[in-house]
Amino acid sequence: MLKLCCPSSCTLYSSHSTFDLGALHLGIHRWQRRCNYSDSAESIKSTTTTKPKVHRPRCVISTLDPSRLQDNDFLDLGNGVSRTRLGTSTPTVLHRSASSSPPERRRSNILIDYHGRAGLDHPFPTHTRGFLYYHRDPELPPISGAVRFRLTAAAHASSFSAGMDLMLPDGRTPWAIWLVTVANAAKYVGLKQILLFDGLVAPELLEYCRHLGARSEASNGLTSMYRHMLFRLDQPFILDLSSTPRFSAVGPQGIEHAVIACTRVNTMGHGMKPFFPFSGQCMVRFERSLSPEHAGKRVAVIRVLEILTPIVSTNPTYTPGHKGGLFRIPTVGSLLVKGDRPIAINADGDSHLSRCVRLLM
Repeated sequence: MLKLCCPSSCTLYSSHSTFDLGALHLGIHRWQRRCNYSDSAESIKSTTTTKPKVHRPRCVISTLDPSRLQDNDFLDLGNGVSRTRLGTSTPTVLHRSASSSPPERRRSNILIDYHGRAGLDHPFPTHTRGFLYYHRDPELPPISGAVRFRLTAAAHASSFSAGMDLMLPDGRTPWAIWLVTVANAAKYVGLKQILLFDGLVAPELLEYCRHLGARSEASNGLTSMYRHMLFRLDQPFILDLSSTPRFSAVGPQGIEHAVIACTRVNTMGHGMKPFFPFSGQCMVRFERSLSPEHAGKRVAVIRVLEILTPIVSTNPTYTPGHKGGLFRIPTVGSLLVKGDRPIAINADGDSHLSRCVRLLM
């Protein structure tokens, strides 16, 4: 008697029994047809249903240099999303210098968001159409550089100079990705690649930024920290009188953080919150004290440059417990004064505020 064994191979077993040879051939033929059909079906299924998923970026950018922008670098992010993925077509720097042949192009993803913290995301404004570019204030040190977004009226690189920068929800702070953040976050590797290829940033500066960010206590919030970062003593910043303003200072030794507590009154009693006698915002700056009593010392004062929103009393019935606790309402050009004397910061002290001022000096 014959037996047929399937599927991986076909082996014939014979015995001394008699059998119908024609029936055997017909059975083998039918079995081969079934195997061939099955193989074909599996082949078709594998080519139609198991294609690898390719996550392609929505847009591809080629440069961050305003002088090299092309029309195809134009981005439209005003479609209601809070973050988007971009790609780059920038050649690798090492290949470029190692050979005279055309550099090999590769794409590196970039993941950017508008404004998100602690799970609270804000979508890009509907007018977010324009170009990513690298910005550096010539009056600030190179480490202050950041990637910004220039809003333009048309999808043409020629409209860049007439545009304006995208702002954060406060309407006063430009949207930006700090250079130290670019050097430390994997999602910005494409930006780092473009900055190097364009020659906008030296490799040594990026390496310094990487070490600086790694040493920072706020390595996961470098972009947020940058919004309140000072790089020089007389750099203007916003002072909100209805809060305890926080700021950071960067110098060769690292990054320091501090608060300006002169806007609040510490109330007595367990569980009592600080009281803010005034509300409003003004633009201020630190500057060296020219007072004779501070001659030969490193002492800074705070100068009022501009009143941004009206400064009003939050509680007209409030009177300080002692004369030295009275914070005077600032005016343009004046110094911040508490009691009878301007607020002075000794840069040689041990407080966080002193260390910040010391870095800036």
